[in-house]
Amino acid sequence: MKKSLLFIIIVTSALVVNSHTNIPYGNVSGIWTMSGSPYNIQGNIQIPNDSTLTIEPGVTVNFQGTYRFEVKGRLLAIGTITDTICFTASDTSNGWNGIRFDELNNINDTSKFIFCKLQYGKATGAVPYNRGGAFYFYKWSKAIISHCSIKNCLANDAGGAICLFQNCNISILNNLISHNSAVGNNGGGGINCNNSNPIIIGNTIIHNSAIGHEGGGIIASGIPVITNNIISYNSCNSGGGIQCYGAPIIKNNIISYNVGTYGGGGINCNHAGPEISYNIISNNKTTLTLLGASGGGGISCGYNSTANISNNTISNNKAASTGGGITCSGSSPIIFNNTIVNNRASKGGALYCMDDSDPVFTNTILWGNSAISGSQVYIDDDPSNPDFFYCDIYGSDLAFNLNGNFYNGTYQNNINSDPNFVSPSTGAGNNHNGVIADWSIQDTSPCINSGNPVGTYPQYDLAGNPRIVYNIIDVGAYENQGHAGIAVNDLQKNYKIYPNPTTDYLFIENLNTNSETQIEIYNVNAQLLYSENFKDDSFSIDVSSFPKGLYFLKIISGDKIQLEKVVIQ
Repeated sequence: MKKSLLFIIIVTSALVVNSHTNIPYGNVSGIWTMSGSPYNIQGNIQIPNDSTLTIEPGVTVNFQGTYRFEVKGRLLAIGTITDTICFTASDTSNGWNGIRFDELNNINDTSKFIFCKLQYGKATGAVPYNRGGAFYFYKWSKAIISHCSIKNCLANDAGGAICLFQNCNISILNNLISHNSAVGNNGGGGINCNNSNPIIIGNTIIHNSAIGHEGGGIIASGIPVITNNIISYNSCNSGGGIQCYGAPIIKNNIISYNVGTYGGGGINCNHAGPEISYNIISNNKTTLTLLGASGGGGISCGYNSTANISNNTISNNKAASTGGGITCSGSSPIIFNNTIVNNRASKGGALYCMDDSDPVFTNTILWGNSAISGSQVYIDDDPSNPDFFYCDIYGSDLAFNLNGNFYNGTYQNNINSDPNFVSPSTGAGNNHNGVIADWSIQDTSPCINSGNPVGTYPQYDLAGNPRIVYNIIDVGAYENQGHAGIAVNDLQKNYKIYPNPTTDYLFIENLNTNSETQIEIYNVNAQLLYSENFKDDSFSIDVSSFPKGLYFLKIISGDKIQLEKVVIQ
């Protein structure tokens, strides 16, 4: 027994005193148990190449200085929803130097971080120790970060919370990434992806900042998959929510209340070919008033960008100078079945084009946008000639400001009629809430069946409804289902739903009817996740186990239906 006990002490380099465990500088492995918690880290530690460290649920790992945790082998930190594993620092001002994976042996197995809390990581010093406040990955893809909270971390160069450098294709799923910052040249207050293709799904990325640089929420190059996230309240130089290079897939996100000083309050694309689809891009803004340099309250498509932008609502964004909804600078994105509404700018409320930009708009609504010049569209130079097919444009092409030039683009089969939105925001600009507005169209909308009858389109609209009904398509991000015999939103005044957004419970009050109520909840892919009947006037639904993101609530009473968007944070 004495020899075994001595062996354990040597392997873990630990000394247990009064229900805590001191971990000095050196190698660690084995199991860190709840009974030995907290584990006080007193120097840089490392899991060797051929070893595994398992951390039990509920354990606290408390760094006593700016020490780093190097992983050369495998780390399993798997907590539970009630017993999270906490990585923290005793001195929150100086913090600790994060968990670092640097070009591991390819035979090593996957490290996992599930239901963990990581806070006060500080990536400071020389490269690469100034990258990745909580996590740094270099040429390593075998890692999963899921259902974790990463807060109050900082990097002096890149990736306030997470930094991925060179071929790091890890999975980042259903996490809360908030109040982190990057203050150096490479940016990415929340996540920095550099030539990496991670899977980023279902996260809430909020209140992060890249101070004086790019990518307040996410900065990405390579071909990352960025889906089902809530990316809010971030700020930076360009790309308040996402700054992208390469060809990322940006899908099923809520991108809101972000700030880009120069361009792209929501998304900034430079030399990029992203797919931007099924997003709610609302209430973002740019702040610099220099014309041409602070464009794209919602999206900025910079030079040589060939974005594919479809099935989005782009609403209530504001640009201090140009392009409240979208700015195109030397770029020609393909834009179809979007709803671009109630945005505001100095020039080009919905769209601003400069430097030979030729975007193509199809089946898109441009309505209620506001600007001093060009309420819907401002075309700055003669070579810029956007095309419009089967769109609904307020004021038609008479609302275009051509800056003294000629418009030689194609303008065909467009209409100029009120789209009849179900519940729009109350005005243009970021002071009106476009996130909670209902931009679907009523049964009386002229946009129904007004889309291009020829073409290849996605299977579903933004609400998850079939994109093509009766072999024809509507204009805008939402396909109206009412003309197929479904009475949509007839119960609009009969049910009160709160809070929205919510984190745990959704409360529903039946205000006017006495009939039985059926509740269904769908995800953005139109998959039924919940169904139950209620007879009471008020009831609640526990949604705490749902991944964070956007959902659709269907309330059925008799032959009537009410549809609502619900955000779970």
